[in-house]
Amino acid sequence: MKGTALIYVILTIGIILNIAFFMSAIFAAKLRLSFDFPNSVIALYAADSGIEWQIYNQLKNPDAVQPLFTNDASFSVVSPPGAFPIKVIGKFRGVSRALEISL
Repeated sequence: MKGTALIYVILTIGIILNIAFFMSAIFAAKLRLSFDFPNSVIALYAADSGIEWQIYNQLKNPDAVQPLFTNDASFSVVSPPGAFPIKVIGKFRGVSRALEISL
C-alpha cells in the first residue's frame, strides 16, 4: 500500500496533461483561424472580382485580359469559358475562397 499514492498522483497528472494538450490543440486551431481571417476576406474579394471579370468576359469582351491585383491576391476560373455556372477561386497568402454564380 506504500506505492498507491504515487500511482494515483501519476494517473491524475497524466489525465490533467491529456486534457491540457487536447484543449491547447483546439485553441491553437481556433487561434490560427482567427489570424487567417483578414486574408480570408481578401481572398473572397479576389474571387468576387474574378466572377465580375468572367461575367464581363462572357457578355461584353471575350478577349479581355485577366486583371492583376496590386496586393498579390489572385483568382482562377474553374468553369470552362462561356459556361454557367461560373466558379472562381480567390487566393491570398495561402487562403483560398471560392464563389459560384449561375444566371
